[in-house]
Amino acid sequence: MLPSHESPSEELRMLDAEQLATDLEGFIRQRFRVRADDAGFTRKTNLWEEGYVDSAGVVEVLAFLEEQVGARLPDDLLFEPEFATIDGMARMSLERT
Repeated sequence: MLPSHESPSEELRMLDAEQLATDLEGFIRQRFRVRADDAGFTRKTNLWEEGYVDSAGVVEVLAFLEEQVGARLPDDLLFEPEFATIDGMARMSLERT
């Protein structure tokens, strides 16, 4: 195993972001009925532009993330371009708590 250049807290945060992204992907696939074989759906797909989550669904996604991180997330996150992807949402949600 190669040594990590990251501090233990940075490594833990990455693991948390990975788990949160996995949980969020599962939530979105189930709630918005995304098929398992949908090749266009990835953790880097812009969920708003590609139509996977509509404006009403944003509220559900935000509520899910807040429940997972145990904190209220600032509304300005919704305007961040990176917050449109699963990976971006997971990372930014943890950074803002």
